[in-house]
Amino acid sequence: MNILKMTKQDFANVQYLDIVNDWDKLSHDDRLEFRSFVIIPVKNEDGALNLHESGFGCMEFCLVNKKSEPIGKVGGSSDIIALDGIGGYGADYVEQRFQGVPRLIPVHGWTIDLLPCGYLNVWSNQTLFIRSLRIYSDMEVFSEDENERRMRSIRKQLYNS
Repeated sequence: MNILKMTKQDFANVQYLDIVNDWDKLSHDDRLEFRSFVIIPVKNEDGALNLHESGFGCMEFCLVNKKSEPIGKVGGSSDIIALDGIGGYGADYVEQRFQGVPRLIPVHGWTIDLLPCGYLNVWSNQTLFIRSLRIYSDMEVFSEDENERRMRSIRKQLYNS
């Protein structure tokens, strides 16, 4: 079903992805790719917003494919979304960044749409992905860099030849 036609109840019925146990089946090149994600507030049984220990509300995320259909949900205890990772330095932050010197990454054109059901849909100009099997207090989501895509392709060609 297209996310533009989905109700809050439809989103509630989307199955959770077991990314811890199924990571090898779900991921490609050690990353789980998707086109956008829908932010869903987590509520208690009484309908009140489930609060994180930080005092902010918890969120879960419905990952969406290129056809605007749900892939599955992740998260549930996250109170933060870190676009392009913590600090916004991109996916290769740990490996490429010089200590104390922020690396520049291309503008990804992040966009947030308000779906008819009232939830927010977040996307960018490129493929989105997560690299972590565990999404607890924060959801680190990355937008693929064109240069990163080229380098991955080159590395794959070198290792496969």
